[in-house]
Amino acid sequence: MERRLLRIVLPLLLCAPLLTAQTVLVEDYRFGDFSEAVALSVDQFGGVFVVDAGASSIYKYDIRGGKLGEFGGAGWDNTQFDRPSGIDASLGLAVYVSDEGNNRVARFDRGLHFMAALSGDAGSLEQGFGYPLDVVNSALEDLYVLDGENHRVIAFSGFNRVTDVFGDIASGDGRLTDPVAMAMGGSRLYVLESHRVAAFDLFGNFLFAFGSGHFDKARGITASGKGVLVVTDDALHFFQTDGTFIRTIERNAMVLAGDSGVFRDAAYTPRFLLLLTNRSCIIFPNN
Repeated sequence: MERRLLRIVLPLLLCAPLLTAQTVLVEDYRFGDFSEAVALSVDQFGGVFVVDAGASSIYKYDIRGGKLGEFGGAGWDNTQFDRPSGIDASLGLAVYVSDEGNNRVARFDRGLHFMAALSGDAGSLEQGFGYPLDVVNSALEDLYVLDGENHRVIAFSGFNRVTDVFGDIASGDGRLTDPVAMAMGGSRLYVLESHRVAAFDLFGNFLFAFGSGHFDKARGITASGKGVLVVTDDALHFFQTDGTFIRTIERNAMVLAGDSGVFRDAAYTPRFLLLLTNRSCIIFPNN
């Protein structure tokens, strides 16, 4: 764990009802030494899960950066991966990993023991998926898989039964052309594309889109019932839940303890904003 920086009160982030005028982020500490990290998730117990696609591995930490477990390696066995791309551990009951190269979603328990796998090759052409880019759960434990090959979202109930398919041509203005990642915020599913965010309800109905003109080449997204945060290579872009733009905080408005690498993803807790770069996880206070 690298040296601490002086904390500055930061009433800024999404757990607050509305972001304030504060526009500087000051690093508190960082942890991890990743090959090519791509995705991040935090569970209800403070566990931090990082997908390192470069090492084909998943790492679990506590919020202070203490390593609690790891597994993976390149391959196609139950606990191996080929370009893991997304992760959701938010409900605290299980950990779901989208394994892009192996064309599957793998489910693990909190102790990182393999439980089951959902193959994209199973089922009909309409209900299968290819090269999954991300995976998220709703509060009702419905599973949403971002189908990278067919540019759509597939919703599953019980980890095996397809309930909805959306984001394709039938979604009209909600049609996905360049999907990147997803986030669950309250009763909405936000699907990030390289240049915009498409918002859907949990039944797959398109609601609205936002973000065009504010960012390009997006990497990651996190959301709650109070706000949406989009991550690009060198900046964080904040929006209200209705898509209203709030502000952008660029890398040069952050006080960082050394080289940070490329921004990849983000998550937050009541106390911290976690910014994942391809090299490490940087923690900012959220007081």
